[in-house]
Amino acid sequence: MLLTEPEIKQVLDQAQAAFPNLSNWEYNNEKNGEYFGFSMWGEFIHNPDELMPRCFFITLDTYEDKWQGCLSIGQHSYLWSSADVGDAHLLDTEPSESLEEAITVLKAKMVELLAAFSVVV
Repeated sequence: MLLTEPEIKQVLDQAQAAFPNLSNWEYNNEKNGEYFGFSMWGEFIHNPDELMPRCFFITLDTYEDKWQGCLSIGQHSYLWSSADVGDAHLLDTEPSESLEEAITVLKAKMVELLAAFSVVV
């Protein structure tokens, strides 16, 4: 699915509101060898003053008329993402009917993942 300019602004605003601590939002709005259609991603840099800081990405993209979400480290998610080239998918969602649903499911999976590393005293 490709989006119009007004739709792009709307979905970028929605993603930025859902993930306010991410920056450097970018997008792709074409079908090519790396994307099935529209894709947007934002970045969170943990300890940016380190020599080699860890960069986490939220990617929200389309396939046909569905939305998917992904949490990755190293670089944003795209067709050729691979742990062999320095990035890794940490979480993915199943295709959703809407961007809002993909965001909600991704956030729930992120909470579940972080809870696995938490100790409740």
